[in-house]
Amino acid sequence: MFKVLKIDRCAMTSFIDLLNLDTGTQDLSCFDDSAVVSDENFSFMEESKIYDCKLMLFGEFEEDPTKPGTEVTITEQGVLIGIRKCFKALINSDVYYILETDAENIVVKEKMRYDFTRIDLIQVDNVVHADFL
Repeated sequence: MFKVLKIDRCAMTSFIDLLNLDTGTQDLSCFDDSAVVSDENFSFMEESKIYDCKLMLFGEFEEDPTKPGTEVTITEQGVLIGIRKCFKALINSDVYYILETDAENIVVKEKMRYDFTRIDLIQVDNVVHADFL
């Protein structure tokens, strides 16, 4: 469960600061573009409220250990969010999702490096981002 700390709304996108209530991790500026693609979106979210959220890392796997990246532990493959297959990945104790298509040309191992540029909000409670439907 995540508590919304702050929402910066733009015309069609938002940047949302979340506090993971289980781990204490703050994920700042989580990207929400759900209103761009659907009328059923995450605009219902409010500051100080608590939601069940799924967060996706947006980036690419890095096989070269000298290049930037964060170590992730792949705990599960084939996790369906909507109709898209994802890896369930841990950074420390925090759960994130990575699109399986990000690993098309590499061998997936339990411990991998992933260089991500942002964290995307892909599900809030029972509402799934339309890009995943």
